[in-house]
Amino acid sequence: MTEVDLQKEIRKIIVQELIPDMKIFETNTFKGFLQDIPLDLGYGDETEIVDKNVPCCIVKINAGEINGASKPETVTVEIIIVIKDESEDMSGYQTLMVVINRIRDYFTANVGIQNKYRMKYPIKWGINDNTIAPYFVGNLITQWDIERMPFHDIARFL
Repeated sequence: MTEVDLQKEIRKIIVQELIPDMKIFETNTFKGFLQDIPLDLGYGDETEIVDKNVPCCIVKINAGEINGASKPETVTVEIIIVIKDESEDMSGYQTLMVVINRIRDYFTANVGIQNKYRMKYPIKWGINDNTIAPYFVGNLITQWDIERMPFHDIARFL
């Protein structure tokens, strides 16, 4: 049970469980990335690169904290959501809020993941104030307690 395992579980829940039944996106178009959107080594037009990766979520490990040798590690995970909405009324923020609410409500109802990770309150969320239409960006910030891996187990990952 590592920070990266937690990150992968959160992405899996969002992409495979929470988003597929939402009618606001075409089937199988919502992508999930770990830490950042992948580089496009074709160096195409920036808009093309963004468009082929949106709508998406980016699950980022932001920080960790250990407050004692026998205590679990607290890991901060940020979930960034990016959508594209070209409607003239600039209503993309509403779609963004639907996604934020779906994720927030899931983690409020299911405070843990597979009996391995326990979420801590508060859940923080926000919407980017900068106008970058037709793209709308929001995020959720969560904190999780995870049991730390014994030092001798780390060798198997090296």
